[in-house]
Amino acid sequence: MCITEYRLEKLRKHCSPRATFDAAERFDPPRCAENTRIEIIQRIEQWINNDGSNTVPASLFWLYGGAGVGKSAIAQTLAEKFHQEKKLAASFFFFRNDPLRNDGDTLIPTLVSQLVSTFKGLGPLVEESIHASPDLFSKQCQTQIEDLLLEPLLRLKSSKPLSFLPRPSVKPILGLISKDALRSRPRLIVIDGLDECHNPEVQCNLLRVIANAVPRIPYPLRFLITSRPEPHIVRLFNHDPALQAIVFDRYNLSDDPDADMDIRRFLEKEFEEIRRSHCLSKYLPPTWPDKNSITTLVERSSGHFIYATTVIRYIQSDQHRPDERLQVIFRLQPPQEQDQPYTQLDALYSLILRGVEGHEKLEKVCLVLGCVLINQASLLIHKPCSVCTIERILGMKAGDVILLLSPIHSLVAIDNDEVRILHKSLIDYLLDPTRCGQLQISFDLVRVHGLAATCILRDKIMANNCGVPFLVHVSIPTHCFCSKHYLNSQLLHITANMDI
Repeated sequence: MCITEYRLEKLRKHCSPRATFDAAERFDPPRCAENTRIEIIQRIEQWINNDGSNTVPASLFWLYGGAGVGKSAIAQTLAEKFHQEKKLAASFFFFRNDPLRNDGDTLIPTLVSQLVSTFKGLGPLVEESIHASPDLFSKQCQTQIEDLLLEPLLRLKSSKPLSFLPRPSVKPILGLISKDALRSRPRLIVIDGLDECHNPEVQCNLLRVIANAVPRIPYPLRFLITSRPEPHIVRLFNHDPALQAIVFDRYNLSDDPDADMDIRRFLEKEFEEIRRSHCLSKYLPPTWPDKNSITTLVERSSGHFIYATTVIRYIQSDQHRPDERLQVIFRLQPPQEQDQPYTQLDALYSLILRGVEGHEKLEKVCLVLGCVLINQASLLIHKPCSVCTIERILGMKAGDVILLLSPIHSLVAIDNDEVRILHKSLIDYLLDPTRCGQLQISFDLVRVHGLAATCILRDKIMANNCGVPFLVHVSIPTHCFCSKHYLNSQLLHITANMDI
């Protein structure tokens, strides 16, 4: 084995080969369905391609959004497309449940190992850096990106060893570099699911390191980074000096105006495929399911593809009747024993809610979600629930709601001081003990109604106005019949003791 192969083998020992877009361990990864996400994909493609001139610097694009909104599908689709066009430089897909894909320390070596194949002549220069610093892989990410990426690319660009690194044994490598490699053109680097890196501090450090490197990279590399809008990542993009020093693009996929239309296209195409290829296809009417059923599924998806894909995966089973399974989804008939229609979705919700530290804090989070739910269910109130209203009902200090919801920002949003639940199906999950397990104990709508009634009547008393509060008119979910009786009893108890 020659020395270059030996050194690069040392590099590969610190890589995570199963994190690349085409790794066998990622068999059948999520992809964008045909004729969906057209606008956002075109926008990112334009950013990647630009004009391809030598004057275009490296840059960064942050694609973010709530859990299950489709970020990884877009990242995978773009990685495959640009690989086919020979414009993919490298990729890394984080996954929190895989110790070889949730370790931020493997990111830089994994990207560099792929860049060695992308840029001819880069390998010997990377090998020199490893030879010059045998303990390089135990050093900080900033040092690794300097020695493994920046310096070799700068030397590759200049086609000669740098003067501040005298290594007489190294021969000029100009003859090894093809004209194509020297001709700069946009090349895509995909880093998907940064929030799934095991340590938030490492996530922030990696972002800073990449941001510091971007202005100095001599080739127009394009870093596409996807993540959930976790508070520490949002704060970094909004305020960190390293990121403020560069020009970067961003796009909130949770606000994609085409999401509902794309989900409808996906559902129509998948149901057509079920009618065509299912073993019971001849028993399915050509009009199944009707347009109203598809519209209902689109509404339940709340712009998140994970709900639609979970439903389709459940319905298309070859061991069951598709029409009956759709009835289960609509709760028109009960599921069979051990049947779990929302396994993937429930696992996602459980994972995120487990990120809330401590049962007491989780209980408070569920009370906040309950306030939002009863506000949405009210027949008289048709606006989002404000943070200050929730804090008043629950007797909290100003700012407590923001702190409580911080770990679940991928499920809820706070815009203009108003709380909004991003996933409509989250409430169904919390109200169904067969889906949420122990979490259902914390989601107590009866208690929320009592607290809200008490708060409203207290406000009425202070205002010397004893009219009937709006909450007596709320529409209670069918599986919470006791809530209305409890609420009325609370109202009677409080009004009976009022001096009026």
